[in-house]
Amino acid sequence: MKQSVDAMLDELMKNGAKIAGNNPWVVDTRRSGVKFKGEWSEDTSTLSVTLIGKDWYVPSSRIWETIETLMSQLKEQPDQDILTKRELKKADLITKP
Repeated sequence: MKQSVDAMLDELMKNGAKIAGNNPWVVDTRRSGVKFKGEWSEDTSTLSVTLIGKDWYVPSSRIWETIETLMSQLKEQPDQDILTKRELKKADLITKP
């Protein structure tokens, strides 16, 4: 699972996100003000994500749907590089009104 989290962070950066910190991370997607904090717990093998910013016109429900979909993919396939460019493009939906 940790390898999948690292792969997700790498792909976010490749797609223009600015990432600060090292567990916890603060991710600025640089799209529609969407920012979130992520934290990986080695003890519980859990990735926690907290939405910390967005532009007014971006529905929170759309952001959470996308995050939950990506996180469920991480849980289902922990030993594979789950996030592809196609899946990250789906994540772009969270930043388009």
